[in-house]
Amino acid sequence: MALDWGVRPGRAGLPPLPLALGVFFVAFTITMGSAVWLASSLRLPAFLLLSELSGRQRWRRYFVYGIGGGLLIYLTNSALYLTTESAEFRPAQVYNLDNELKVFALSARAALSEETMYRLFAIPFLVSLGMRFYGWRPRFGFDLLPTKSPTEPVRPPRIMVLAAMLCSALLFGLAHNNNPVAAFMFGLLLGNSFLRGGWESAVTAHFLGNYLLFMGIYL
Repeated sequence: MALDWGVRPGRAGLPPLPLALGVFFVAFTITMGSAVWLASSLRLPAFLLLSELSGRQRWRRYFVYGIGGGLLIYLTNSALYLTTESAEFRPAQVYNLDNELKVFALSARAALSEETMYRLFAIPFLVSLGMRFYGWRPRFGFDLLPTKSPTEPVRPPRIMVLAAMLCSALLFGLAHNNNPVAAFMFGLLLGNSFLRGGWESAVTAHFLGNYLLFMGIYL
């Protein structure tokens, strides 16, 4: 975020960097904490590092769904954006990306913030809403008296998880009004990266796809 703030062409209307960082840190921490809590309560993936997979399995999934997913998004993005001359069809027109630092800052900010919101938070949250129809309720705080049988995490139906991934991709597409249909398709790919490879893989795939694309468009 500090890099992104520093390379923006005009900062007259922006808050001071310490204030912006403080607000971002608080919002990021609350979002992360609630998302991981919901995911663990519903036996959904959150961080690949927190999974029960072995180290070798984690690295394999990271390379397949993180790096491999990023290259796939870049190739499909390139076929879509680099073959058109329409400036309105291209993303991030508000930025003057004329050097590698600006490209890196924009790509990193988008990957971290959007994958945290649309995948790590949105998918478990949407699943939790659906699970309420099954009688599931989240448990807040700590019980003062122990219960006879502590509530165990439940596993939601697969169709519900897929529906949540679909809804998160739809929200992701609507947020990218320059080309919502393409963003929706890429949201599905990123949702699959998240569900199979955790937040780290989704962030890596998103960053690589954006970084390589923006380098090809603007530099």
